[in-house]
Amino acid sequence: MGPAPWLLALWAVAVELLGRRLFPNWDVSYALYGARFVIERGGPWMNVWPGMDLLLGRLGGLLGQPEAAITLVGVLLNVATTLVVWTLFRRLGADRRLGWLAALATGLWFKPPLGGWIGDHLSFSVALAPALALALARGRWSNGLGLLTGCCFSTALTLKLNNSGPGLLLSVLWMAAVLIGRRPLPRLAALLPPLAAAAATALLLNQLAAVPGGLYPRIFHTYAAVLQSQASSQAAAPRLLLLPLQINPLEAISQRQAGVLLLLPLVPAFWLALAWSVRRLGRPGDQRLRHATALLLLLASALVGLSLGRGLTHRLFLLPAGLLLSAVDLPLPPSRRWLPGAVLLGWLMAVWLSYGWVQRRFERNTLYDSRLLLADPVPTVLCLGATTPAPAGVRVLRAEALPGSRPADRRCFTGADLRRGIAGVVDVQELANALAATYPNQTVAGGDFREKWDWRQATPQGRRAWVQAEADRINALQLPYMLERLPLNAVEVAIPGYGGWRAPRLEQRRRLAEATGSTAIGRLGELTLWRTRWAP
Repeated sequence: MGPAPWLLALWAVAVELLGRRLFPNWDVSYALYGARFVIERGGPWMNVWPGMDLLLGRLGGLLGQPEAAITLVGVLLNVATTLVVWTLFRRLGADRRLGWLAALATGLWFKPPLGGWIGDHLSFSVALAPALALALARGRWSNGLGLLTGCCFSTALTLKLNNSGPGLLLSVLWMAAVLIGRRPLPRLAALLPPLAAAAATALLLNQLAAVPGGLYPRIFHTYAAVLQSQASSQAAAPRLLLLPLQINPLEAISQRQAGVLLLLPLVPAFWLALAWSVRRLGRPGDQRLRHATALLLLLASALVGLSLGRGLTHRLFLLPAGLLLSAVDLPLPPSRRWLPGAVLLGWLMAVWLSYGWVQRRFERNTLYDSRLLLADPVPTVLCLGATTPAPAGVRVLRAEALPGSRPADRRCFTGADLRRGIAGVVDVQELANALAATYPNQTVAGGDFREKWDWRQATPQGRRAWVQAEADRINALQLPYMLERLPLNAVEVAIPGYGGWRAPRLEQRRRLAEATGSTAIGRLGELTLWRTRWAP
């Protein structure tokens, strides 16, 4: 095999670590908090991706810090995907140089702009793994592939559901199409290994997760709620017209969106490659499987883009590899077949560097640096009031004191103080990550308040029930302080369907403050610190 895999692995590691240092991402605060929650509380926190919390938390416990777990999983995922793409090109008889270029492009753009956020791509990759394994096996079913399929199926269900669900559906349909197209068909007995592996994996994960009521009942309950909620609108019909990257070309041109325009050529390239590969499906042998696999990579990337509501750079996924695998049979002289890959890789490298140049000084995370590869050795404290004395040798986050504060409130809070005496309510994970702690009132598999994930939370009855449950926990624990970010910010208000939740959110905050006897005493950015009736 030679040095190629090692060189490509080193490339993927270097790009991943450099990308982590260049591109901040707010969503890493959820992954980091969920991992620390598992370490401190023994079970997953987020109800829409308990498996990811479990993976990062158990690994973070072994490594001694969740930051290291996030970095390691991100590196391994990028290396594995890069090597899978390289191996696919070799197994399917593609030009070796084109395979190298596709692998380099994958390592560069699979997920580096995500910072530490790996939930979407990890979820879709696990769901897609059986189909990729079948392609690597050149379309031949085996018991080993059946075992992998069952393990991936049960595992993917525990990961980020708006990605693992579409990924599993695509995998099943693609595998069925490939196997039906072969003769002879696998016997029904071939279903036994995947079913046994799925059952065994589900039992193991259910034991490891320690979720009240069981892991999979909670997952199916969450899926049912999501299907009726706004999150399901991410796959609405109008968005199908914006495949693969959800780019509106006319809007991008009229508004001169430079970052979008840089990647705009990928849109016609996607549709041309899709049409070319569909047309070549009638070819025999390796050509048919090669173009079927190209379609798998192209459609997987389009589905990732369809299920994401965030930035453009999250959505390339395996699109470069799909484009180049489709281009293997272009009518070019053998000595020139590598040219499409060289052009694509050079262009993507230029785009990557331009994005990095713009974002190198940009830090969206004001409380915790999401670009950290390992835990910050300098402890952080939260101090209320500009003149509050802080201990030496720490990093200080200063909250603005509000008129309701008292002299006794003008103090500094450490991570230990947060664990013992501060309730956390809605979007306050970033501060907890800065103080390396978790909030005492939050529960295993409780997640965070998100109307888009659970339609019931958007109803008046659901909001009242939520306020009552939060107040009961805070009062039962007699927590003297509460931190929350219930009001919608400007970005959320601008999202279609969110603006109508502004007034109900404010009413929830008023009711929660009333039920806990709380007075606002400080503000840190969008966060508000309250003193409850239990403060001395």
